Amino acid sequence: MFAGCGSGSRPGVIVEGDELTVITSAPLSGDLKKAGQAMVNGERLALAEASGLAGPFTVSLTVLNSVQGKMRLPSDGQVASNARVAVLTPTSIAYIGDYDSAGTAISLPLTNQGGIAELSPLSGYGGFTSTAQAGPDEPRRFYPSGNRSFFRLAPSSVKETAAQASLQASQGCKSSFVAFSNSESGKRSAAGLALALKAESVGRAGAAATGSTPSQLRSLARQVISSNADCLAYSGPMNVAAADLFNRLMIAEPALKFFVGRAGDSAPFTENLSARAQRATLVTTPGPDPQRLGAPGAAFTKSFRAQFGSDPGLAGLYGYAAMSDVLAAIARAGERGNDRSAVIAQLRATDRKSSVLGSYGYSAGGDSTLNTFIVSRIVGGQLVASPQLTAAIAR
Repeated sequence: MFAGCGSGSRPGVIVEGDELTVITSAPLSGDLKKAGQAMVNGERLALAEASGLAGPFTVSLTVLNSVQGKMRLPSDGQVASNARVAVLTPTSIAYIGDYDSAGTAISLPLTNQGGIAELSPLSGYGGFTSTAQAGPDEPRRFYPSGNRSFFRLAPSSVKETAAQASLQASQGCKSSFVAFSNSESGKRSAAGLALALKAESVGRAGAAATGSTPSQLRSLARQVISSNADCLAYSGPMNVAAADLFNRLMIAEPALKFFVGRAGDSAPFTENLSARAQRATLVTTPGPDPQRLGAPGAAFTKSFRAQFGSDPGLAGLYGYAAMSDVLAAIARAGERGNDRSAVIAQLRATDRKSSVLGSYGYSAGGDSTLNTFIVSRIVGGQLVASPQLTAAIAR
């Protein structure tokens, strides 16, 4: 059962007893299965290393799949169902999710109304935390309770557009074609990238929404080719169709260079690129570089490999950090670690001096102070970080 607990105009929800549950929502099937499983495994490892304890409380993890049935990507309905589970589970204290921004846009208003902290390892959409590249009434519309309850570990897409523009400039791009996802947020991100490219003295050859049908992709390819662009900034769905588009463009324009953001860490995309297209593609993802971690990160990677038989990747790294932050917040809250509002307050007070991600905290809006991006090449269908290219865009 829940018990109401007031503090001025900011009521909280107290979990009865000393057993707490963290709910996580991640894609555990379909196109994003590998990354989603790594994220959850990172959370599991952090909880195991804490022996399932945070202060005077025992903490367990409930894992929910954000992909419904045989679908390939998370669905709005399944994400909403998962968020409701987080709010209505009597012992729940925090929600880790969602894996991507589309899911977070669905879950955040629900968890906020329920007074529960939502901590996203990788969602990048700027409108969750600020007005930059945001839509009407954002970020306010994501917080129906009137109180902020969202925390984002990875740098936002607003910061990523600056990194993308810097990378294109460093690679000698003169004129870039911007292909964006066919949504209002996609259009706003494309406009933000155009401004960032202009600031880096990179011209915009054109812009168009991406599609998913063969005819739409052929149309986009024709627009890119006719624009005479030397670079393509692509932020549409990263799937087999996107790989096919890149492969076709590489045949028609062998000198074209491709640039994609964090969504490019998608196996259906990377594993279906031709060898030539792989060599022409650079991917920016939130840092730090898994190959150049400090002592805490190196120890984590070793433990992750031993436990799960694979590398954690960025999803595992950020999942681990997210669970670590939740456990630390519960512990700092002491006897109030079962109070959802107290945990939100302690998350906001996070001040990591040393962690798998380095030193960071959270702003009042919910953004972490982390601001590093890795530049990777694609080799054999896998992302391989480039220290030289990463250093070139370091800020």
